[in-house]
Amino acid sequence: MEIPQTLKAALLSADEEYLIALSNKGTVNRAKKDLSTVQPEVKQTEGETVTLSVGDAVCTITVPLGNSTCTCPSSAICRHRMSAILWLKERAAGENAPPEKTASPSENESSGEMSEELTALLSTYPTQALTRQLGERRVSTLVQRESSGEGAVLCESSAVTVKLPWIPATVRFICPLEHSSCTCHSQSFCAHKAEALLTWQLRHGIVTVDSLLSFFRSDAGGALDRREICATVQMTLTDWMRAGLTRLPASSQETAERLAGLCHTNALPALERAMRRLHGELQSYFARSAAFRPEALLRRMSSAWRLASALQTAPEQEAMQLAGTFRDEYQAVGNLHLYLLGLREVDLAGGYAGTVYYFWETQKHRYYAYRDLRPKFYEGRRRSGPMETILWELPGTLRQMWNCRLDLAGARVSGEGNLSATTQCRGTLLQKSPPGLVLPSSAVAENFSALLPLSRPGLGELNRLAILRPHRGELQEYDQVEQRFTLRLLDEAERDIWLTVRYREGERAVVETLEQLAGRWQQHPDLRPVFFGTLYRENNRLCLYPIECFTNWEGTP
Repeated sequence: MEIPQTLKAALLSADEEYLIALSNKGTVNRAKKDLSTVQPEVKQTEGETVTLSVGDAVCTITVPLGNSTCTCPSSAICRHRMSAILWLKERAAGENAPPEKTASPSENESSGEMSEELTALLSTYPTQALTRQLGERRVSTLVQRESSGEGAVLCESSAVTVKLPWIPATVRFICPLEHSSCTCHSQSFCAHKAEALLTWQLRHGIVTVDSLLSFFRSDAGGALDRREICATVQMTLTDWMRAGLTRLPASSQETAERLAGLCHTNALPALERAMRRLHGELQSYFARSAAFRPEALLRRMSSAWRLASALQTAPEQEAMQLAGTFRDEYQAVGNLHLYLLGLREVDLAGGYAGTVYYFWETQKHRYYAYRDLRPKFYEGRRRSGPMETILWELPGTLRQMWNCRLDLAGARVSGEGNLSATTQCRGTLLQKSPPGLVLPSSAVAENFSALLPLSRPGLGELNRLAILRPHRGELQEYDQVEQRFTLRLLDEAERDIWLTVRYREGERAVVETLEQLAGRWQQHPDLRPVFFGTLYRENNRLCLYPIECFTNWEGTP
């Protein structure tokens, strides 16, 4: 068998360091072991490729070696391809040896020196692209580590190996760069590769510390083309979907947060929110949360990908509408007569946490909300305990105003019904009252069929709020698999609504309160509690997430 000359040159120059960088050390060792029991068989040689059968798989080895293919399901360089490469490499070394002496593969290995081609690729890689990918905070940290002598461990041979012990991750650069590897198993140019390459450029004087930091001080440093950001988001999400959930690297959480930051600094708030929500789902997955659902993660990925695609191709005017706004626009609505009906602690997948306060407007008979949410992604650790907010010149915090009336003069409200915290508003605190004496009886649903329109998909949260008084309740067995508390609520006609709460750390108090209520209700069937919450549909069931439950709705002794 005669090996094509271009392929032969690639095989002879690929020493063990290069092959490890192409896959990993375990794959190389496994391929060597396989060759002791399975001998590849050449099927055909065509152009610069050789097709071989390796066991049950068929491999086509070509140049560059990273472009070789295999009929097995693996998307990376598998043991079959590595076995074929090693087997061909041994034959290429034999063909290249002088007639009087047959050389072993080790005698024809490359010198282990870094090639001029790899040096040129690493030197000419755009530094600006690396700094944009990493962001100012991570570049500043890299500079500090380099200055203190605690930076990456760098080793140069036919492959450039950069160890980042603080992550930890190891990056191996080879020619071409797209076939370089990282121990996070990302097939794309991940943040670890960017940090490793920037470290190499710093060590070799391609870039200086001053030029790196001045990039972020310049006005042009933060601005990226909208289409460039959207293309990066699409490429990243495509790579994750191809890899599959079980092979998704833990660094994907960091990548999602970094992309969200890029969207924020480049005025793409809708895409930023999509990436924040995706980051929340990824955190839930890697934390092995019982509330995690694979279909929710896929839905977040698909939604972000479609939005990035639309933003990338849309004309400028349409793209501005798709990009959304960072803050709600509030309109003056005059004076509101409010009653604080309930509040809820939230930890949103979009990266925000805090308290949502729900108000009933006693004259217009509609709901309003004030959302006291803070971004978690700028804080190293979320503060423990609920946040206390004083606004509208009230004499205390909103949390202390629960079940109190208040008049709000000069109120401003968004289109979705969210109240503004502007200092132009002034609140006057009135008396505390039981909700049954403030809300009309028409606001309390005892016939559950009337609640069906509130569960339509696409409705905002305030349009799905409901108050209901069931005729009776049936406590369901606690779902150990789904980690879910369920209480079936029924009206007089036996129409049901399923009150469900999935157990997570932040919902522990909610579940414990509901369990105590269910126990009291079983002992006293005439208790007739009132539930205030958000309606939604799940598996063709009408469900309610409880915000508050009242056992003394009218305030009777």
